[in-house]
Amino acid sequence: MADVASIPEHRSDRLPNYQRLIDNILYDHPSIQQPSSLLDKLPAELLHQILSHLPAADLACVSSTCRVLAEHGSNDLLWAELVNSHLSHRIHDPGPFPSFRRLFLAHYPYWFLPRNKIWFADNEHTGTLILARYDNRRGVIEAYRLVAERREPLFHIWESNPDVMIQSFTPKVSLWLDDPILLLRDADPTSSAAEWQSDPAKRRMPIALESQRTFSSFSFCDNQSSSQHTLGADQLWPPTIIPSDHRAQRDVNNQKVQNPQRFSDISDKAFRMKRWANFSRMQMNIVLSPGHQERLLTYGTLDPKLYTPTKQKPYQGIWVGDYSAHGCEFLLFLQRDPPASTLSRETIAADGDEEHETSETDASGIVHQGGLEAIKLTGDPNVPRGEITFVAEDIGPRGLVRIAEDEPYKGARIVRCLGHVAGIGFRDDTFITSQIILISTDYMAHYWEEMGHISYFRRVDIDALMRT
Repeated sequence: MADVASIPEHRSDRLPNYQRLIDNILYDHPSIQQPSSLLDKLPAELLHQILSHLPAADLACVSSTCRVLAEHGSNDLLWAELVNSHLSHRIHDPGPFPSFRRLFLAHYPYWFLPRNKIWFADNEHTGTLILARYDNRRGVIEAYRLVAERREPLFHIWESNPDVMIQSFTPKVSLWLDDPILLLRDADPTSSAAEWQSDPAKRRMPIALESQRTFSSFSFCDNQSSSQHTLGADQLWPPTIIPSDHRAQRDVNNQKVQNPQRFSDISDKAFRMKRWANFSRMQMNIVLSPGHQERLLTYGTLDPKLYTPTKQKPYQGIWVGDYSAHGCEFLLFLQRDPPASTLSRETIAADGDEEHETSETDASGIVHQGGLEAIKLTGDPNVPRGEITFVAEDIGPRGLVRIAEDEPYKGARIVRCLGHVAGIGFRDDTFITSQIILISTDYMAHYWEEMGHISYFRRVDIDALMRT
């Protein structure tokens, strides 16, 4: 257990006070002539409070020092907090496991999967968006593909432009529960070290499709980022257009990728998956693109700050859009901060110059400022995953076209925008003039002026899907 990898510390804002207390006990007590520990002499409540701030690796190390600390370190309340620190919804019992400590060990070092929950893959063109979670009823870490189904549309006429036919968009977004992308059952802690040494690169997953001779394996990515500087943008995932403090190496053109050799090398921001079919002695891959038969799929995650809406960035989030013949696609709506060189509202008020205003608040209190980009998490053969589908450089006063006064967008804010179009295979891509109609913070329309077409976007409720 001493080799357990680090996990983000809990209540770290209070940790320094306890650290000073420990230091005083260990070294500064006047009766101590040589460095020795009186930590086990503390009241049980105080010791528990101190241990509750430790990540799993440190808790295991402390527990190995003596019988007293081993007894305190095995307190199941401590391990319950460690488990819940990785879950979006707290659990209050260890489910099918005898204790929370046993539960933690069963899925170490895979707890980063439900902690980050949103993962998207680099499948050619289309990509894949999955949600990972822990199912306490069955005691498994699982991930399912996010899918959206169109419903029968209603037709509307835009009063200001009757030539534009408008179809409503009310998709049904759900998890495809029939086919798990990822399924990790209990890993016996006594054999995990041996398995890691024998094959640190991949782990077979017992998914239901094995009855159809279809198999899947999971592999870790290395957390070393030094190699990023020597790789091209097409060899990194997540794509460079998405802000991230860690990018993994993609498996491109059968180039060898770097795998972690120790627990401490495991990335908690990326992993790889492979699925293949095996019929008797013949084996072939079934979900990989032509010409890349042996390529692994790389999955990356998103920083919650990028998709969590705030008062200043109310449109951020995961959205689903209507892409006509291509079906529904999922996107990251990312709000960029106004340029640092722009004047503040206080400066504007002092100067009396309204032309320099960079933000605007409407009657409902929604702040409009900065840029808005829609980045595809899933895509199509024209504009693939990882590419911008539209960009509005300013949704504030500078980008405002008008406030709609006619149905069906009466009262909506319309801003200037550029839409991304391309031929099959992402050839001859270009940006064309368009408009974004900000109906609400959960619903908006994209008016493609040159094509006389309107497409819609709706926000996806990730938390509701996690509870499915």
